[in-house]
Amino acid sequence: MRSKKIMAVISAALLALSSAGCGGKSKSSSSAVNGTTSAGGEALTSASSDPGTITTEPFSEEETTEPVTKHISPVENLSAECGVQLDVNKTILRDDGSNTIKFPLKEFIGEGDVIKSFTFIVSSDMNIGPYKGGCGINVSKDCPAGKDGWYQCPDFTRQTQGTYGEITWEVPDDIKDYILPSGDVMFGYWWGNPGSIKIDSVICTFTRSGEIPVDGTKTVQVGKSVAYSADDNIIRVKAADILPENAVPEAVVYNVSAGGAFGKFTGAFGYSSSAGSYQSPTSAVFTDSSSLSLTWFVPPEAKALIAADGEFTLGYWYSKQAEATLDSITVKYSEGDGTVPVYIPPAEKVSEPDNYTSEYNFRSAAAISSEIKVGWNLGNSLECYGYKSWASEPETAWGNPITTKNMILDIKAAGFNAIRIPVTWGEHLNGTEIDSEWLKRVHEVVDYAYNEGMFVILNVHHDDYLWLTPTDEDYEKCREKLISIWKQISVSFSGYGDRLLFEGMNEPRTVGSPNEWTGGTAAERAVVNKYEKDFVDTVRSTGGNNSERTLIVTSYAASAETVAISDCVIPNGGNIILSLHYYAPWEFADGKSTTFGDAEKKMLSDKFSELKKKYIDNGQPVIIGEFGCVAAADTAVRAQFYEYYVKTAWAAGIKCFVWDNNAFEGESSYGIYDRSTHRWNEAIKNAITAVSK
Repeated sequence: MRSKKIMAVISAALLALSSAGCGGKSKSSSSAVNGTTSAGGEALTSASSDPGTITTEPFSEEETTEPVTKHISPVENLSAECGVQLDVNKTILRDDGSNTIKFPLKEFIGEGDVIKSFTFIVSSDMNIGPYKGGCGINVSKDCPAGKDGWYQCPDFTRQTQGTYGEITWEVPDDIKDYILPSGDVMFGYWWGNPGSIKIDSVICTFTRSGEIPVDGTKTVQVGKSVAYSADDNIIRVKAADILPENAVPEAVVYNVSAGGAFGKFTGAFGYSSSAGSYQSPTSAVFTDSSSLSLTWFVPPEAKALIAADGEFTLGYWYSKQAEATLDSITVKYSEGDGTVPVYIPPAEKVSEPDNYTSEYNFRSAAAISSEIKVGWNLGNSLECYGYKSWASEPETAWGNPITTKNMILDIKAAGFNAIRIPVTWGEHLNGTEIDSEWLKRVHEVVDYAYNEGMFVILNVHHDDYLWLTPTDEDYEKCREKLISIWKQISVSFSGYGDRLLFEGMNEPRTVGSPNEWTGGTAAERAVVNKYEKDFVDTVRSTGGNNSERTLIVTSYAASAETVAISDCVIPNGGNIILSLHYYAPWEFADGKSTTFGDAEKKMLSDKFSELKKKYIDNGQPVIIGEFGCVAAADTAVRAQFYEYYVKTAWAAGIKCFVWDNNAFEGESSYGIYDRSTHRWNEAIKNAITAVSK
């Protein structure tokens, strides 16, 4: 946009800790379960109440019985060694500039966890020979061994086993307490026989400590075996055989054995009932023993599924032993107030069903959203308006050069695999018919990116300044023009595959109104919903590819304000992505503040948590169609903002499109790529595209 005026007011919600699997030793006045080596599972739950505390519930005057008491369980301190495996399947080269890869620590640990080591499982088509490389990790800036928030270990050499290798990095003791769960761990390949190696998976081993509520512990013998190669490689144990009535499982210890050493054990824990099923992420442990005690801290998602017909499960994915036996299972449980958690089903999903099929071989909106890495906006080019009194060329009217294929190649090479092309159509209409030369030029620019395999978003952009207003009195005439424009666009681009996405409107709002950037009025929000339905119905009505093409809708003014998204109605029919614009924290994005610290980070994480809970967790894809900050703070601070923004959104399942208007100083200086010199602000580019590496 020419200027950004989006206000950011945010509700509070913390991002959830990443999942982790644990096993270990507990200390309590009640009976304890001893675990030796463990793997896989969920984030540790905790209770802070003192043992034996009794609270009373209020009661009415009509009641003549004793006040209802609520039991608070005693707590046990639990410290456990945990192992979580992240499946990667990515290749890195040996060449400088292409020989490192980063992984978000959120995939492995949460706050308070202490990392012991990382093991990188690598492979190649040829003998790897001795591996030489290094690792690095984000640490707090007060870490004595770090530099500017990063610790880089000395280069090291590890022996591999032919075409396979297990590269372990033991994390130094002097940095363990400084590691940031919001950061990354880096793996580098400096030398080996092959020119490239594939990272199959990464295993993080760490210690987690905390408290769980425990009223009792019960062990039952199981004696069931399963082969990892079997179609059904999951062992099931009836919860009713272990748990007292109305008890809630807090931690489960699976005692497993085999006919020989496991080597590397991988599997997963879970719980299933008539209320639903839950399975943990992949858990992993290295051991030379033929027996294991695997501890699972039961997460709230699994507790919510407790029912009389419930079963505990143990999946056996792989080890050196073809078959494993679950000898016994021990459950630590709480009784609480005598009731189990109530299972609340998620809101009705508005995205396509799991058995989605396509007549035209189109991917679903959810699949496309997941394949987008990070996107870039071609700002202040094809969306120029109001220029006719001083310029004859619309594309360059706001000072930018003509868009070329080489520009788009630069965008792709930088790590962006998606591009949003804002287009204003109102300046190029003959009555209601789009000018043919303008439509031809839009095709050319779309093709620059589409023919390079990129995802492309084509929209109706600054028409909200020219003719599109969300008021009841203007609805009918605006609706007719919107339908006419989208029918022509849909027919013209009908032959394009699923990498071309249509976005109905940019920031539909009443320009200059008191509520322009704070979510609008209820009446205005209702009209925006009607426009979005008109857009979707029009595109779908043209048939063919457009009947399945992924479409993008938005809220009033594309606002992420809670009031705006609360009234936003996603049209029926599936294959729809919700796009929001979130220039936040606004004071920083607009340049009034040059500080990006903990408070600003919390503002972002809270909003992304809100969007995840409302949409992503219920199957509705969301993207941030525009975001950015002007060149007020120094480059290092801005780079920190961009990296935190994109990674935090990514962790919530939300992909981002950075706004770039090719302006590098002044009020609206959102530029990061100079289209005239073909040069990047390297620090900011690298910060934004870090997730795509």
